[in-house]
Amino acid sequence: MKRVRLNRTWLGKLVLVLSTMFWASCSGSSSPGEVPVDGGDDGFVAPMAQSRTFTSQDDWESGAKSGINSDNPGSLQMNAGLALFDTPFMWVPNSVDMTVSKIDTKTFEVLGTYDLVNDEGEWCYNPSRTTVDIKGNVWVGCRGISSYCNREDLPAKSLPDEVDYKVMKVSGDDGRVMLSLRVGHAPRALALDVDNHLWVGCSVDDTVWEVDGDTGVCYRGEGADCPEPAIAVSDFPYGAVVDQRGHLWVMNTGAGATQDRLTEIQTGDGSVLGVYGPFDREGCIDLYGIAVDQLNNIWLGGFHCDDIIKIKGTQGINPTDGLSYQVGEMLGAYKVGGSVSRGVAIDLDGNVWVANSGTSTVSKHKGSDGELLASVGVGEQPIGVGVDAWGNAWAVCRGANMVTRINGLDTTKTFNITVGQGPYSYSDMLGLSLRTITHHSDGFAWWIGTIDTEKEQPVFKSLNWQAQTPSGTRVQARFRSAGNLDDLAKAAWTEFLDQPGEIAYAPSGRYGQVEVRMYATGTTRSPVLESVTVYWE
Repeated sequence: MKRVRLNRTWLGKLVLVLSTMFWASCSGSSSPGEVPVDGGDDGFVAPMAQSRTFTSQDDWESGAKSGINSDNPGSLQMNAGLALFDTPFMWVPNSVDMTVSKIDTKTFEVLGTYDLVNDEGEWCYNPSRTTVDIKGNVWVGCRGISSYCNREDLPAKSLPDEVDYKVMKVSGDDGRVMLSLRVGHAPRALALDVDNHLWVGCSVDDTVWEVDGDTGVCYRGEGADCPEPAIAVSDFPYGAVVDQRGHLWVMNTGAGATQDRLTEIQTGDGSVLGVYGPFDREGCIDLYGIAVDQLNNIWLGGFHCDDIIKIKGTQGINPTDGLSYQVGEMLGAYKVGGSVSRGVAIDLDGNVWVANSGTSTVSKHKGSDGELLASVGVGEQPIGVGVDAWGNAWAVCRGANMVTRINGLDTTKTFNITVGQGPYSYSDMLGLSLRTITHHSDGFAWWIGTIDTEKEQPVFKSLNWQAQTPSGTRVQARFRSAGNLDDLAKAAWTEFLDQPGEIAYAPSGRYGQVEVRMYATGTTRSPVLESVTVYWE
């Protein structure tokens, strides 16, 4: 069909408005007629085609969503205030049990504990990292049982019982394994970027892989299907974060040797921008956990140095002392008031939380100068710590098989939650760092709707939507399709459209999905989605 643009006379506008109102009233079903529908102020006019419009409350409830409320009946509004950064669940890998537990951060209830086994019956051996993506799904790293070895030792090892090589994506809804990907050996470091690409540090191989977090397609790695090679890094990549500029920071422990380093990688092209360290603190150079703050500074747990260290992430002035620093310079080292400092996390106020497994404490520090604000007793042997959108800290206590929740304001109040055997994680297990740091502290929300065209090979043509977008807010949409629902969940998406228009999508299948993203640069205004329509022929 030829795309049509109408002359914007008063008569043309009247016809368009009337047709839009008519078809909007028929939401919830496909419209078989060939009726052009106005796309809004940008002048987009959809091709004459069959369509599916979502606009009623029932339509919105038929889809999946996050960060969205229904305060305006018949439309979707993005949350405002702290709710922009909502962290409803914490995901804890239980290394001994080869499971992952989902904790409700409001009720403290364990909503489910799920086996980490893929469709081929392969288990995730010794899971030790979880990181939450923008859809609320969870990536788990499977490091293996005896994975503290170098690559040259691998021929003598039994795989995968001793050294695993998988990462698994777990559904945030029902805990099922959505994807299981083979990467390098003993994946430990996990981080997501703004494109929902997963970056995996493979500790035995000393490499970093990049895979598509939606489809599992490999972009960088050592597999035959990876178009670009894996990125070589310093010895034993152990943890990773992505800052606001899209720079990936990988902490390398050197497995206790002298190779403790920090590697900076540009996620756009995979280039290594710098390797920094070792960071000597009176003869101690240990590193462990990693986090990034709102000023792009990198914070590292000091392990046996019993401290945390702050590294300049961008060249320039440090506000605390007014001095100029180069990227990778150490701004300070601060004692934690306990021993064996491991996982690190940053809250929305820029405070730094540290898990100290030697003393079974969690310490809270001022982000500007590292001042120790509180030391809180938790369950035995805390490995990692995460924070939620409301400033509370969550410690993963390996020795006690529990999680301890700490009230962020009154640090004397704690609550213990029993999970599986050997809980072990100190990555972005609540998803706050991804939402507030990697995504530039912009609030965002999403909604996904699924359509059944009842046609074997429809040709999808365009997307249209109506939305209220106050200053500082915006809406985008994208699309994908497949012949069945299982394939639909793994299909590639189109690029996001910034305004209604035609979609370029080669695959054709009976089922389609449209995803709408909403963004806000502040906490006082949020967009409202009134309708979204998919057209096909």
